Amino acid sequence: MTESLHIIVIGSGPVGVRFVQELIEKKVKAKITLFGNEPGRPYNRVQLSSLLAGDIAPDDIQLNMPGELDRFSFIQSAVTSIDTSAKMLVDQNDNVHRFDHLVIATGARAHVPNIEGLDQTGVYTFRSLKDAEHLYARTSRARHIVVVGGGLLGIETAKALLKNNTQVSLIQQGEHLMNKQLDEVAAGILENCLLELGVRVMTNIGVREISGSGRVSGVVLRNGELIECDTVVFCSGITPNIEIARSARIRVNRGILVGDRLQTSHPSIYAIGECCEHNDLTYGIVNPGYEQASVLADVLSGGESLYSGSLLSTSLKVIDMPVRSVGEVVNYTKTPFHREYVYSKGSVYRKLVTYKGRLVGAIGIGVWSEDARVQEAFLGQRKISFLQRCLFKICGRVWPTSQSQDVSQWPKSAVVCQCSGVTQGEIVSAIQTECSSVTEISNCTRAGAVCGSCKPLLTQLLETHTNGQVEQEREWAWAPMLVASFTAFVVSALILSLPGIAVGESVRQPAPFEFLWNDKFWKKVTGFTLLGLSVVGLLMSLRKRLQTQRLGKFAYWRLFHIALGAACAIVLLIHTGLHIGDNLNRLLMFNFLAVLIMGGIASSVVSLSHRLKPINASKVRSFWSWAHIVVTWPLPILLAIHILTVFYF
Repeated sequence: MTESLHIIVIGSGPVGVRFVQELIEKKVKAKITLFGNEPGRPYNRVQLSSLLAGDIAPDDIQLNMPGELDRFSFIQSAVTSIDTSAKMLVDQNDNVHRFDHLVIATGARAHVPNIEGLDQTGVYTFRSLKDAEHLYARTSRARHIVVVGGGLLGIETAKALLKNNTQVSLIQQGEHLMNKQLDEVAAGILENCLLELGVRVMTNIGVREISGSGRVSGVVLRNGELIECDTVVFCSGITPNIEIARSARIRVNRGILVGDRLQTSHPSIYAIGECCEHNDLTYGIVNPGYEQASVLADVLSGGESLYSGSLLSTSLKVIDMPVRSVGEVVNYTKTPFHREYVYSKGSVYRKLVTYKGRLVGAIGIGVWSEDARVQEAFLGQRKISFLQRCLFKICGRVWPTSQSQDVSQWPKSAVVCQCSGVTQGEIVSAIQTECSSVTEISNCTRAGAVCGSCKPLLTQLLETHTNGQVEQEREWAWAPMLVASFTAFVVSALILSLPGIAVGESVRQPAPFEFLWNDKFWKKVTGFTLLGLSVVGLLMSLRKRLQTQRLGKFAYWRLFHIALGAACAIVLLIHTGLHIGDNLNRLLMFNFLAVLIMGGIASSVVSLSHRLKPINASKVRSFWSWAHIVVTWPLPILLAIHILTVFYF
């Protein structure tokens, strides 16, 4: 393949971007053009539910695009038509682009059933960043949201929308939640968990129509029951985007039909991801698309790779209860060679399915230390021995504790990062050659670059192969954060430990700086300054919940928030003159000091987290952050009462 060749990719989602990265890594000598029809940089739609919930910032879902390369270009424009005979396409600006190889990675859109009332205000789908932004804005005024679809996306969406005292109902047409991934027992445990969160769950029922007069007022179920609501979100499956292929007379069925080389009915056109159909199967998750991208990159670089299909795996986390489903666990064609093994204890439920002794499916409800190892055994179709089956029935483990938790003992072919398909051997090789941190491993191998759930395993491998000398990643501006935290600590300690500053014996002989806390004018100046800083600090704490890309990185806001806390401590000292006060003033003072101290501890933990073990750092950071939030809740009320009483009396 020479540099005169031109490869065009339609679709800048995770699969399209991954394919481009694979091509560049293989040093394919061709011009590469990527088309995307959404505004802004390409992003990882897999993490949209986490973005909607406020667990991550918008910057965290941005996909890494290739650097400055003369042979790569990214065009933000929709493709309107493909001329297969002339091997060219036209974009929405009527520009013509010729290609030698065309890759269609247009993904899929949310499936919306054909029912009445869809055109009303308050009806949403959840598939794109724009959908996430609209839903986030909607939750501030929504009182009852109905989520239609009890699959993986529907459950994650319902959980993410539980904010601002919003009531959320989840409607599932199947017999139970995630009916294609979980059996009835596992789905029952999951449903109870959602009920505890506050989500109302209705199964084995569908929506017949959406009622309302221009605005949603409710949904009518198939049994005639009316559920009053003001918002409806459809998460009921996907529809592959195949229109561009159909109009070009490329063979399609449910998806764009492809063979083992991911080639369509036209020899120079290929399809990957959710828009393609291989062996009568379309995949609604991202991992098969990544596998297809890897195979096609090898094909177009002259390799002989073939795509034989993908094994399915889904996971989510409700509160602190992980849910995992891989492979054939429900609705599969049972044969005499299939065996099922179940371990159940309280809210913990685990199930293994084997075929001729090899693991072909597994369900895990609750924390399972072997989760990553089970996933690897499933992907490798590894045999589960008689002793392992006995161990599983007795205590719910497949391997001895040391073997399942120590990733360094896994086979080199074991897949550590399921999202990117990176094996233990590839990661170890990267560590031995050049990588000395999790970030470097991620940049080199892409492990941990998608969801990040495998990062503890990467750290474990680093510690093993560097004799424990792992340099933990430091937070941005950790030193200034630590200084600001220390300032807040010192001032708070002074206020609590030192007596109030004495006033002068008479008006003619005032004490130094007495005017700051005795003169009404200066008292107002310091008081309103303290109030202003407090209000700004409280508003800035909402930055993580604001889902917009125009406000800059969260780390900048966090540093400024901590600096404001230190400034509040100093102004508080000036405003009070070290006097604690009485009654309400004393209560307000103690609450203010508690906020400063808890905030100081939380920011100190964040700034020094690189000195802790990753798992310990995560727990400690979470604890002190929540402690800071809890003690902050009474502050606005106490401040308002204090201001009213001062001006009233």
